[in-house]
Amino acid sequence: MANLKNIFVALDGSKHSSKALDQAIYLARQSQGTITGVFVIPLFSVNVVRPTSKLGQVFADSGKKILSEAKLRCAKNGVAFYEKILCGNEGFKLVSLAKDRKADLIIMGSRGRSNIKEYFLGSVSHYVAHKSPIPVLIVK
Repeated sequence: MANLKNIFVALDGSKHSSKALDQAIYLARQSQGTITGVFVIPLFSVNVVRPTSKLGQVFADSGKKILSEAKLRCAKNGVAFYEKILCGNEGFKLVSLAKDRKADLIIMGSRGRSNIKEYFLGSVSHYVAHKSPIPVLIVK
């Protein structure tokens, strides 16, 4: 097995991201690695530091809740979990952070919570799979 000490998982509250977290936990346990859960607030909705609208506050609160639940799941499985909330273009932000923090693997669901559907992959997972220099595991 590859040396997966620094695993990034994209979380958005969807069932696919929950399955991605399950895979991240499994791999982190196998390699004694850590998980960084990343929630990205869409650029159109909020300034992540100071939410200025009700929509922005909803996204920020949702991200905090999702990451808190993920942290609890990781703790129950003996895996260290770090959290990061970002604001902007989801795919770009995830890839940039993973490169900056020298992630060994990015894990994400094949689809998120968006109502907009692509034929095979969600737009964010499609972007990350094609633009990331870091290996990407897409979970269905």
